[in-house]
Amino acid sequence: MVLDNKKARLKLGDRGEKVAANYLIAQGYEIIAANFSNTKGYRLGEVDLVVKNKQGKIIFVEVKTRKNTKSDDNYGIFPENAITPSKIKKLEKAAAVFLKLNGLMEVAWRIDAVAVIFNYVTRKVSIKHIKYIRV
Repeated sequence: MVLDNKKARLKLGDRGEKVAANYLIAQGYEIIAANFSNTKGYRLGEVDLVVKNKQGKIIFVEVKTRKNTKSDDNYGIFPENAITPSKIKKLEKAAAVFLKLNGLMEVAWRIDAVAVIFNYVTRKVSIKHIKYIRV
């Protein structure tokens, strides 16, 4: 039963990342990488999406997804609250590795979050882009 629950969470997370990627593309961002992690040496964590804006800034995006099965509004559901200071530190370390591996150490960058809520009652998706969770 625990395995099925984990599979369901992973599937929901994957759906959220796809929605976030499509949203960012529609906003003019270019997807550079998805699910980036350091494969050499110590595993530092994963960055859900790495995108570039029109000005050339690299943005590391953490996507948090939740579902609402109880009501037609999403009051009180804040996926972004799951982004802890510890998670931000891991994102910063993974970002530094990405920049170094790709020769981008001199490029401006930041960390953003995208919160996705699938409302199963209304069959709508809510997306919130939170810029500069860490500069």
